[in-house]
Amino acid sequence: MKTIFKTTAILATFTAAPAFAAPYCDALTSADTLPKKYAKRGPFHSDTDSGWIVGQDQLKAKFKATDEVKMLWKHITSEFAEHGMTLSVMSAPPRPLFVPDGVLAQFGVDASAKQKVQVAYSGYIAALNEAGIPAPDLTGLTGSEMGNSYYFKRDTHWTPRGAAISAAYLKQHVTDTSAEDTLQDIAFDQSYEEKGSLSTVVEKVCGTRPAMETVTAATYAKAGSAQSLLGDVETDTKIALVGTSFSARYKRDAYQVADALAHSFDASVDNFALTGGGLAGSMMAFIQSGALRDGGYTTVVWETPYTTPMTDVHGLRQVLGALQSLRAENEIGAGTVKLSDKWTNLKHTFNATDHAGLAIRIPGVSTGKLDIELIGADGEKQRVKLVKSDRIPADQQSDIWPLSLAELSDPNIKRIKMRLRGAKGSKPAHITLMN
Repeated sequence: MKTIFKTTAILATFTAAPAFAAPYCDALTSADTLPKKYAKRGPFHSDTDSGWIVGQDQLKAKFKATDEVKMLWKHITSEFAEHGMTLSVMSAPPRPLFVPDGVLAQFGVDASAKQKVQVAYSGYIAALNEAGIPAPDLTGLTGSEMGNSYYFKRDTHWTPRGAAISAAYLKQHVTDTSAEDTLQDIAFDQSYEEKGSLSTVVEKVCGTRPAMETVTAATYAKAGSAQSLLGDVETDTKIALVGTSFSARYKRDAYQVADALAHSFDASVDNFALTGGGLAGSMMAFIQSGALRDGGYTTVVWETPYTTPMTDVHGLRQVLGALQSLRAENEIGAGTVKLSDKWTNLKHTFNATDHAGLAIRIPGVSTGKLDIELIGADGEKQRVKLVKSDRIPADQQSDIWPLSLAELSDPNIKRIKMRLRGAKGSKPAHITLMN
């Protein structure tokens, strides 16, 4: 695989800038004056002259890949390989890195804060590649002509051109095909208007809404559904795109991500992305739908932007458990309990190395938060928090909650504790061990 950019490419000095920016309103500038809904994301830096809006939450560098995370990556990659598929990651880099230096300086963001985010993110991407998951580092585009059109100014998502750039560089990363040549073959002759999620924040807080952004969009000869302007397209490469709102904005592929992948890889692409499911939501739905087993895919592209990096142990154990369930030869009943908002104990002794994972079926409960504690012989507690979003369409939900038991720090389990957070009343749950 080819390394695209060096880490130092982004660490340029700031350009001269005016002493201050003109925010859309003063209420945006302090978390204390923001509505509760937005307080955790704020304060919001904004500038009416340039049109840029950046939430303080986007400047957090939460990309550390622990040893446990790296282990889970390798297991997940192996599970896809068992199905004859390769897994790659297409991740939009941190948005603040693409804000002009002068604008960030006006916001009071200094070079060290920007550098910290970039170094942390590039380290995360490097760790993915070391684990055998191809993922291009696009932070080197900052300040370039392509980088200037990568993000919207008043929305957190990439533009249609940003999606095309990401797909082209993913192709370059895995094949050494020139991304620039791939992009030259795309006709950006359409326009796209974006209302803007950050414009919505301004409207709710300030009472006025910034103008919509108009950017270019492409006309693709080959669409993500494998249909071209000339009819059906036959190809040996079949890609499953699994991801977030970056690939399923407004409940559709607004930014043409599947089309961009189809063009870059000369492939048939099916889009399984879902909005609001976090890291695991769309991947869980994809796995449990049977599409992974029956779809004939050669590649799975996991679109996981910087806002939902693959560093969440809980989400990764959930995804790995779902993958392992596809190959489980049998299940051993461990017991039935009634779950509620309070902790429930299940006494069951087993060695986790003898089993792939747990499958917890809660009839009628397919969304919510399930906390699990695996308690070892010496009393060590290993907690995993399983989350299923109610924003996943009902027909793609499941009442089975899987959990991988791979390489626990203490595999000798004596007791399982569970809590269905926020549950009203009690719900029966059937626990089995997957082999």
